Amino acid sequence: MKEILFICSFISLTITSFSQKEEIFKGIELYNRRAESTKDLIASPETINGAIKHFKNALKSRSTEEEAAVFLMKCYYFKGSFVEIEKNKRLEAYYKSKILGETMILKYPGSAAIYFWHLVNLAKWGETSGIMKSAREGLADKLKSLSEKVIELDPNYRKGGGYGMLGIIHYKTPYIPFILSWPDNDDAIENLEKCLQINSEDLMAGLYYAQVLHDEGEEERAITVLKKIISSTPREDNSLEDSKDIADAKVLLAEYE
Repeated sequence: MKEILFICSFISLTITSFSQKEEIFKGIELYNRRAESTKDLIASPETINGAIKHFKNALKSRSTEEEAAVFLMKCYYFKGSFVEIEKNKRLEAYYKSKILGETMILKYPGSAAIYFWHLVNLAKWGETSGIMKSAREGLADKLKSLSEKVIELDPNYRKGGGYGMLGIIHYKTPYIPFILSWPDNDDAIENLEKCLQINSEDLMAGLYYAQVLHDEGEEERAITVLKKIISSTPREDNSLEDSKDIADAKVLLAEYE
């Protein structure tokens, strides 16, 4: 009888594990199609919402929880940045990732992926909420710490993504006496250059690199960087995100020339 119960339990666990893996596969398939039905750099919600549903199901199993959490945070970033138009809806997407990330970094403290996507969505949540509100809540310090943690865990994750985010945070965070004294354009340049040395195709890092160069009086170098971005072809697996960066580069180039 004990052997029968053991076999039945084993079969049940195997079926459950297979089912959760299926949810991951289905979610990834939809996530990879996230840019379908795009108009004016805004994607329709059906595909990404379908992906979110599958990843939520996979989150219920310990065997697929970590992978599902990473993809869920990727989905929330995409939904907040390229699907939702209204501010409160964008904030809702980023906030869902914020809550998920706070839980998952405690469960998986060695995962650079979880730290990175928690960082990205937390940054977008803060940006959408407003700079001063974020500063008062100490968000900038948290973002800096998270970026440094990603670099510590895996400096090559997302092809230098931790360096890119740290550079962007240094650039975008305002110097506020008695509140924020560490933001520095030299540190922004240093970290963005590290990111671009690892991955010259990181258009977002290039976009911010051009802006900080321009602010530091390096107009010609900034223009050269922007022209390189504009001449880029959007990557197949990042088409909408790259298209947005290329469009932003065109706007900046028109201002700088």
